[in-house]
Amino acid sequence: MPTLSAPRLLTFLVSVALIGVAIASLYTRIPMVGRTVVAHRQWFFIGAYILLALGVTTRSL
Repeated sequence: MPTLSAPRLLTFLVSVALIGVAIASLYTRIPMVGRTVVAHRQWFFIGAYILLALGVTTRSL
C-alpha cells in the first residue's frame, strides 16, 4: 500500500484551476476556451481528481 502525503503546491493549484474552470463554465461564458470546456467538462473534473490523487500517492508530483 502506498504511503500518502500532501501534494505539492503546484499540483494542488493546477487541480483547483481545472475544477474552477469547469465550475465557472456552468455559470458564465468563458472566451477562447469556453467551447472546449463546455464540451468536455466532465473530463476536466476527472482530470483534476486524477491529478490530485496522483499528487497524494506519489512524492514527485
